Amino acid sequence: MTQRLVIIDGKSVFYRGYYAMPNLATKDGTPTGGVYGFATMALEIVKKLKPDYVCVAWDKKGTNIRARLKLYPLYKAGRKAAPPDFYEQIPILHDLLQSLGWPLYEIDDYEADDIMGAFAKQAGQKGIESYLITSDLDVLQLVNSHTHIYTLKKGLTNIELFNEASFREKYGIEAHQWIDTKALKGDASDNIPGVAGVGEKTALDLISTYKTLDGVYENLDNIKPTVKKKLEAGRDMAYLSKELVTLMVDAPIELNFDHAKLHDGVTPEFVALLRKLEFRALLRQVEGAVTPAQLAEGEQKVQAHQLPPLAEKPFDLADFKDGTPRVVALSPDGAFVWVSADNKSYSQLLLNEEAIQPTVQQSLLGEPAVNETPDEPKHPKLTKEVIATLANGPVIGHDVKSTLKALLAKGLDWPGEVGHDTKIGAFVLNSIERLRELGDLLGRSIDLTKPEQVMSGIWQVYDDQKVQFDEQPKLLAVATELDFPTIKLLAIIEHRGITLDSANLADMSQKFDTNIKEFEQKIYQLAGQEFNISSPSQLAMILFEKMQLPTQGIKKGKTGYSTGASELDKLRDLNPIIDLITQYREYTKLKSTYIDALPKLVDAGGKLHTTFNIDGAATGRLSSTNPNLQNIPTRTEIGHALRGAFVPAEGNVFVGADYSQFELRLAAVMADDKDLIESFNKDEDIHTRTAAEIYGISVEQVTKAQRSSAKTVNFGVLYGMSPHGLSAATSMSFAEAKEFIEKYFELRAPIRNYMEKVIKRALIDGYVETIFGRRRPTPDLKSSNFAVREGAKRAAINMPIQGTEADLMKLAMLKVEENLGDLGQQILQVHDSILVETPKTNAARVGKILQETMEAVYPQLPVKLKVDVKTGSTWGEL
Repeated sequence: MTQRLVIIDGKSVFYRGYYAMPNLATKDGTPTGGVYGFATMALEIVKKLKPDYVCVAWDKKGTNIRARLKLYPLYKAGRKAAPPDFYEQIPILHDLLQSLGWPLYEIDDYEADDIMGAFAKQAGQKGIESYLITSDLDVLQLVNSHTHIYTLKKGLTNIELFNEASFREKYGIEAHQWIDTKALKGDASDNIPGVAGVGEKTALDLISTYKTLDGVYENLDNIKPTVKKKLEAGRDMAYLSKELVTLMVDAPIELNFDHAKLHDGVTPEFVALLRKLEFRALLRQVEGAVTPAQLAEGEQKVQAHQLPPLAEKPFDLADFKDGTPRVVALSPDGAFVWVSADNKSYSQLLLNEEAIQPTVQQSLLGEPAVNETPDEPKHPKLTKEVIATLANGPVIGHDVKSTLKALLAKGLDWPGEVGHDTKIGAFVLNSIERLRELGDLLGRSIDLTKPEQVMSGIWQVYDDQKVQFDEQPKLLAVATELDFPTIKLLAIIEHRGITLDSANLADMSQKFDTNIKEFEQKIYQLAGQEFNISSPSQLAMILFEKMQLPTQGIKKGKTGYSTGASELDKLRDLNPIIDLITQYREYTKLKSTYIDALPKLVDAGGKLHTTFNIDGAATGRLSSTNPNLQNIPTRTEIGHALRGAFVPAEGNVFVGADYSQFELRLAAVMADDKDLIESFNKDEDIHTRTAAEIYGISVEQVTKAQRSSAKTVNFGVLYGMSPHGLSAATSMSFAEAKEFIEKYFELRAPIRNYMEKVIKRALIDGYVETIFGRRRPTPDLKSSNFAVREGAKRAAINMPIQGTEADLMKLAMLKVEENLGDLGQQILQVHDSILVETPKTNAARVGKILQETMEAVYPQLPVKLKVDVKTGSTWGEL
């Protein structure tokens, strides 16, 4: 009887189990769904296939697709990373394989499919039949007289067997022709391009007729013109795709048949492990397979090897090429660990003493911890010289900016570079996932008072992310060229701060108190009684019950009619109380949020230090918190007055540089609107031109109101502005607004085409991206909820534009910092603008540097960028 070898695509089967049983866990919370699925498949294999040999092929982390990436850098780009608890189960899977005695094989530069093909070839040479278990259809090319494939179509139960006859029956070609078929049709799951526009049916027809890829291209004149055109355009990609899909069955790895020999179908260790993992349903299948004595012996072996809830990757300084010292782990809350190049010296630094247990405290300058004596400190004193020596290379850590700021606060400048930040890395890899703390990324809680946990945790997350970035080179470029370098710059900008004239705000606060009281009395007079104006329910009662203002078109919730700003806007012309309420709200909000709050946040030198968040918005745009200095109003007198309280040091001035019509210029690029690009490049007034074209008049005839309406649409259309929205923002009726938008899209057909194309592409790819390759996943485009789906469409249309804007701003900030030198200091970034403080004598030079640097930040753009520069003695003067 012919012997049988079963080769399992380990990660493929593990994935199926993981997603089939996503919430399975032991009593202590250890996730086990993937392991359960694999164990289920293992029992089925033993019972039904009765193999003589079993082995597992695995994709070696970080290096398995390296060879194919050299051929095609976008190979497997766009694959979504598995959640943290997927990786958490892999060590448990290794224990499962060890309990069964099934060897696992992995090798640099070769994928599991290649290994399976190599082993099947080796088995065939020995007259052994091979059965391959996988969900990857690439391996169908291996089907022959001694190699059979079991493909997992869905979950773990829907399985299809392929041998030579069944393959031929299903596809109408021979198995060895599968490579040429896939070369034509490509593979979206692996990002293999194939020939654009050629699907599986066409590819199968072509290969069935002309036998090989070469045969197809030798007979182009016999193929119908529409397909011929596609084939001609995609020739290079077809042959590249063939090289990518061809399995490397001569991989330099040899199966040890003695190790793979199945001596026992179900071992005592396997049964004991099933019991430990609480797989009761599987246990019932194997209860009689071992004796009580054997089970007891198996349990002893399993208990002797405690299963770790998480694989902790040790540090390997060999990963650092030149052997210079590196900081390889920085933790949140100021706890971090240094590692020097001798692989022996470990020094622990804990900046935030209040967050750390006293027994492990050590301050930055080397004061002894509670249980140390001044004469015999357990850690070396960390001076500036030590910092400089150890930081002579790229930093790898989590939330590095917080630590860099803590160092700067201690008077220690950081000479190194940020090589990798796991928090920001997680953001680049998935910008809509909000949980990015270290414990979230590990899939378990972590004790920040234990440096060894922090070190190991950061190292593991870094290692996982490095693999994901290797598979997605465009995202790697976003991280390494934009976000990671910005971390250090933002730490410096935040440390610099901006001076606040608190006395000015104190005077403003008194004036606001007077204004607010005046608004209150006028509102009470119109309402006929006093009430809490800040209470939505009391305000609704006054407006809609007592004053009987119309409720038609006003949103109504569980507690009554809404008094939100957008709803009150609908009533603005009906009663003067609406304007008074709006003013009251503006004054009270600004007073509580800024005028009274900001002076409490200044340091001893009178400076405010905001925090800029790289990962605050899915577009990549920087956000400002604690306090938010980006949301201070810009177009109102109150906003200007408030900004007037931000001042430079004596003898200095502020120089502000602001991109003009940034988003609209980028929208023209994205949409390839050549007329719009040309208009910008001629420095035309784009809003006046748009109004003239829509109204069918000359530029000279355009009124101020017409230009304003065109400006509203020019910007609003990118955010999905509706006729109702335009009507509310202008003096147009709904019908006029509807007609205006329709004419706008006739005029700007490329913009409309762009919007439609973005949505179509996002539905296929599952994400949208910027010019630089930053991505935002778009799962909500497929939501069954209309409101959610429409919101996702607006976000998908806007992200490539606003995200590219954010990428260019980061690039501009980095280049400005480099070009400024000692002439001035960047102190704020607000959306499209950069604020620099500089000695008054340098103002003109600084302004020129800002304008030239920002306008030339990315010469590849076909549209001219324009930067407006202003100088002032306060922020409000800019």
